[in-house]
Amino acid sequence: MATDPDRLGRLIGRELSTAVVMFHEAVGKRLGLSGTERKLLDVLSRLGPSTAGELATHTGLTSGAITGVVDRLVKAGYAQREPNPRDRRSVIVTRLPAPASDRLGPEVFLPLGQAIADFSAQYQPAELAAIASYLAGLTGILHEQTMRLQQEAAAAGPARSA
Repeated sequence: MATDPDRLGRLIGRELSTAVVMFHEAVGKRLGLSGTERKLLDVLSRLGPSTAGELATHTGLTSGAITGVVDRLVKAGYAQREPNPRDRRSVIVTRLPAPASDRLGPEVFLPLGQAIADFSAQYQPAELAAIASYLAGLTGILHEQTMRLQQEAAAAGPARSA
């Protein structure tokens, strides 16, 4: 593959990011959830019980969006809210055990991991280290740009219809 920076930017910025979003939408659909709802379950699995503010910080979603996603997860039986013992004004969101989502590991993510491992086998360790460094840098850029967009949106006030 050519290393033309514009082509690489298009591949990563459009094709790869779209493929990732569509993959997570497909995974969520298996659970009756959107990709965003499924990814919030993933965040809860990694963080453990969390406040809505913590979830907003880790996802980049607004507190209002988090409330809506958590409402849907609670209604679907994937999460629960509990009073926050340290702050009566907030709640703790906890991921509940769910056999359907627990099956995703062996059914979805083990084959994905194997496919990635098979694909990665064509690269030397030094190449994989460079790829990992590059992807970590891109992830950092995405986080920074997400924060920039959120700050700009907050400064501009509520969105208006065109």
